[in-house]
Amino acid sequence: MDSTVTYQVEILNEPFEFETRKCDKTVLIKILVQNQLISKKRFGLVAKELVYQQLKENQEINLSRCYVKDFSITEYKKSIGFETSKHIDLNYFKAENAFFDCDLRTDFSFISFNKGVNFENTIFSHGNVSFFQCYFKSGVTNFKDAHFGNGEISFQYADFGDENVLFNSAVFEGGVVSFVNANFHVGQVDFKSANFNNSKVKFHYAKFDKGDISFQKAKFGNQTFDCRRVEFGSGKVDFRRAVFGDGFITFDESEFIDGKINFRFVRFGNNDISFKKVDFGKGVVLFEDVNFGKGHVTFARSKSKYLSFKGSHLDVYLDLKVAECDTIDLSDTVLRDIIDLKPVTHPVKINTIYLNGMRNLGKIVINWNENRVEHLIKNQRKTNYQQKAEEFNILKESFRNNGQYECEDKAYIQFKRFEQKADMRRAIKKGGLSLIRLPYYVFRWLVFDKMGMYATNPLRVLFSMILIYIGFSFSFFFLHYLNLGDIINSVGAVDQLHYLQISFYHSAITFLTIGYGDYYPTGFSRTISIVEGWTGLFLMSYFTVAFVRKILR
Repeated sequence: MDSTVTYQVEILNEPFEFETRKCDKTVLIKILVQNQLISKKRFGLVAKELVYQQLKENQEINLSRCYVKDFSITEYKKSIGFETSKHIDLNYFKAENAFFDCDLRTDFSFISFNKGVNFENTIFSHGNVSFFQCYFKSGVTNFKDAHFGNGEISFQYADFGDENVLFNSAVFEGGVVSFVNANFHVGQVDFKSANFNNSKVKFHYAKFDKGDISFQKAKFGNQTFDCRRVEFGSGKVDFRRAVFGDGFITFDESEFIDGKINFRFVRFGNNDISFKKVDFGKGVVLFEDVNFGKGHVTFARSKSKYLSFKGSHLDVYLDLKVAECDTIDLSDTVLRDIIDLKPVTHPVKINTIYLNGMRNLGKIVINWNENRVEHLIKNQRKTNYQQKAEEFNILKESFRNNGQYECEDKAYIQFKRFEQKADMRRAIKKGGLSLIRLPYYVFRWLVFDKMGMYATNPLRVLFSMILIYIGFSFSFFFLHYLNLGDIINSVGAVDQLHYLQISFYHSAITFLTIGYGDYYPTGFSRTISIVEGWTGLFLMSYFTVAFVRKILR
């Protein structure tokens, strides 16, 4: 039922009987949607004055299947000289399948319902409805399948006691639905499958205790959904499969204690969603398989233990500059806009982040050092070496697209290292002929990683070249004194170099592949010269690649 619902009221001069109630007249209600008749309902006509008399006599009130026009508890209080802002006790009140009609307002404000209340499947047809500062002391508060017209529906400052509060499948046709400063206790609060149409829904400053809260499959229109500074207590909060329109959604500065906060399979509209400064406590926060629409989504300065967006479509600017979060899970997401994790005005303290399976078609704003990216990935417990390698590769590509080339190099190094670890683990696990590749993995680790950090550090390559050159030089020197090889002058040189100097000289022209021919090796020194010549050629090429790569970038 939407905001185009209208009612036609016809009073019939025929009696109406329902259970123990007998009314002199019947009210025929025709329910129309977009001027099309969809149903007819019959009710017994009860004058409000009769209800006032029952209240005065402290009788039990049962208005089930009744039609009441312009009911106002304020009007009743004035008629008996009772202060309008003081509470009046009702020990029993039932209005199941009833119809409350009014020109301006149906007024139940400042009532203490001492034994629960039942408005199940009741229609509040037109105008405003007020349960302002009502106390629902004991028993279930039941508004299941209730229909509220277009107006201000106020439960402000209401206290719902310790029993369940049921609004599941209720329909609000428009206007404002306000639970501002309402107080819920240990009972469950159920708005499952409620339809708020285009109502502006306000819960700010409301308080919940231990009871679970469910908005599962609820529908919200294109107006604001306001949950600022709400105390959600320790119960579970469930928005699974809820559908939001294009209205602004805010939970700013709200607090959760311990329960799971579940937004799985939710569909948001094209407006901003704000969780600024929200303290999610110890609860698990799930935004899995969610479509966030086209607005901005912010968790700036929020605090949480586990925040998951797994499998969601991120077509929005997602601000994850949180104050504290132990784990953020972005695995299997599809990113088409921006995820912003880079600290600006405050530190962003994240312990672990998951990116495995992400399809990055947008941009990840993150800084290697400020966000401690290496720590974020290495700290994962649920992923293997190959998955970590893929995550570093995702970040490497993002850094390159962002022009963060230093960060790209660091991500690339970690990508290659974890890829190497994954290859070695697979070889060891398979065993057999696969173990033949282990020396190759050792070679890759020693040469590509330790000597040059996968061509990202030309100075490291140069330093490695110097160390290897010195090593070969001393090899020629010691082979001479071990009588295993010599370096002989072929041109009758008279410079009278010490043999250590000769060793370093021959090593240099061999390493650099110059080959003047004035000195030549004999014995085992020939083998060493061949190895050094090949090593020098390889490392010079390696240095050239690393150096040119650095210069071009």
